[in-house]
Amino acid sequence: MQAHTVERVESWDSRPFSGGFRELQELADREFSGAVVADDAWLFMLNGRVIGVFEGAVEAFGDASGTVYEAPHPSLALLFSMQERGGETQAKYYTNDTPLSEAADTLEDANFTGYIELSENVLSGDYYVVYYGGRSMSAAFVGASEELITGDEAFERADDEVGVYEVKKSPVNVTEIPEPDGGSAAAAGGSSADTKSDAASGATAAAGASASTPDDSADDEASDAQSESEPEPEPAEPDEPADETPSESTATPERAAASGQSEAADARDDTAEESESSNERAETAAASADADEDPQPRKRAAESEETMDAEAAAQAAGEEGVFDQEEEWRNARSVPTLDPEKSESTDGGATQKQSAAASKRAKQRKQASKSTSSKQQSQSSSSSKGKSGKPRSTVEKLKRAVKQRDAKLEEASERIDDLESERSELRERVETLEAERDELQARAEDLEAKLEAAGGEDAASETDLTPEAALSGTNLFVRYDSKGKPTLDDLGPDTDPSAVNQNLRIDHHTQFDAAEATVDGEAYESFLESTAAYRFVSWAVRELPFEVRDAGHTNGLADLYEALPDVDRAELDGTVAVDTEEGSTSRTFDVVLRDRMGDPLVVAELNAEREPVTGEEMGALVDDATAVREGADELSAAMYVTASFFEPAALETASEETGGGGFLSRSDKESFVNVGRKSGYHLCLVEDRNDAFHLTVPEL
Repeated sequence: MQAHTVERVESWDSRPFSGGFRELQELADREFSGAVVADDAWLFMLNGRVIGVFEGAVEAFGDASGTVYEAPHPSLALLFSMQERGGETQAKYYTNDTPLSEAADTLEDANFTGYIELSENVLSGDYYVVYYGGRSMSAAFVGASEELITGDEAFERADDEVGVYEVKKSPVNVTEIPEPDGGSAAAAGGSSADTKSDAASGATAAAGASASTPDDSADDEASDAQSESEPEPEPAEPDEPADETPSESTATPERAAASGQSEAADARDDTAEESESSNERAETAAASADADEDPQPRKRAAESEETMDAEAAAQAAGEEGVFDQEEEWRNARSVPTLDPEKSESTDGGATQKQSAAASKRAKQRKQASKSTSSKQQSQSSSSSKGKSGKPRSTVEKLKRAVKQRDAKLEEASERIDDLESERSELRERVETLEAERDELQARAEDLEAKLEAAGGEDAASETDLTPEAALSGTNLFVRYDSKGKPTLDDLGPDTDPSAVNQNLRIDHHTQFDAAEATVDGEAYESFLESTAAYRFVSWAVRELPFEVRDAGHTNGLADLYEALPDVDRAELDGTVAVDTEEGSTSRTFDVVLRDRMGDPLVVAELNAEREPVTGEEMGALVDDATAVREGADELSAAMYVTASFFEPAALETASEETGGGGFLSRSDKESFVNVGRKSGYHLCLVEDRNDAFHLTVPEL
């Protein structure tokens, strides 16, 4: 399956699937449109018809479980099935030369099966018009969010667009849904007709078997047993002459749709009349059977089954037109030229001949149905007159009726349980959505309150930022007035700190106009220089290298000591993204010191609150820094800076992560977190007191 199709289908409303062929038939009965996925096999349905099975066969759904996705519009099920099957491009047109509406009219007149795709050189979205036997539906995916628009609105938008559209022919193969017991039922609306035809065939076979047995030799028990048996079904033969009326199996696929509809209408009228007559005869026969027992049960069974045969034949004749129309839909795949001046009719004579033949066949079926009805009424009348004997026992009949009633009640109860379960799921979903809505509304109100508090009622609030926004939009750069004067690149035992700091400066770059911006009413420049982040960066490049050198820790903190001269810029509220063996990952820190190539050298978390740093917070820093170090070999240290103090649990966590030997360990590298063999980073704890920073772990 195409990844984009899978993503779109999985966004539809869904529910579990576990009912096999029985559940597929239920979906067909309620004219379901959408997709069913089970064991990686995909099945698309349009108005109850199975129009496509991919990455598997329909038999895979018999004992598998999966998911039912209901399409928000029937056009999507047909479109995705056609796209997955693949189509043959017939033509490409520019909308200014051939308008989309002109092409759509021509394709509808041609009974086209396929779709139009308008997406090339179109910036607003993708537009589709999908055809099945000339009938069309429209859908569009508009904007970056691919908002779904369907129906007339989608077509009107597409007709107004300018671009290149493509006409693709794509077949539609309707697949039958197997019966749960191993048989098959047509998914394209013909299941009931097939069932009735099978019943009629079985009745005919039973009638033939009964006629070969003498009526006088059967007792009451044999009669009951034969009436309850189910003979093997045989193909039902029509009661009309074979040389005058063709059967459904010989119907040509070229019948015109209009003729098929006319035949279906005539057959439905005849079937309705025959059905009413058959119901009246059945009620009369049932009433007589309660009073007297037929002395010739086999003959009565044959007559009853012959009646069923006639009714099924009439029903099949009534639906023949519908099947012919469906077959014509499947074969209507030719795409004519879209230029009306180049089109010419080549099937006018054939259409007239087919219409005349269809009308003749409809009249013949009507006459045959009436003849069969008269014959059945005569047989029923003669059978009723010959009845005599003792009354039949009604106990067995009542038992069978009770069993049938119980089966229907059980089926209805199961359906009710399914509906209640579905209702409960929908109710839970509504509650979840309502909770999300309330949460989003609360967040929106909170943000509005913050914006109002930060900006006030003055129009100049557009340049007044929150502290968070100001810092996240700021980058600091380490620069020198002259490369010829002392710099951190010259860091060594004899380097003069005051000379370096006189030459060093910290510049800033913002994503907003720093000259006009204020932060909570304070000028941006003064706000920035008073923040803990700015002061920490200044201390890290101006003082920390010399403190490590003068305290004699250049070997114990070698990775950090060698990395500080390479600091080129500091990213405030920065995110570090790296690729590791397990995949890509990213972490966000209050301060990220990077080199000229943008590689992270030092990451730091700042605690400007009065609350102390907890063990959980210390553990989170270690986890994030370790994840970054696995993909960035340049990371030399992770620092936790606090204006308060570290809880014992935080100190214990730091000790455990750096080897468990304590901070006075004789290891070559001090306070070092091992990530791999001879690789890792220094974990440093810094206190911010009296506007000065002090490295307390490891203690200098």
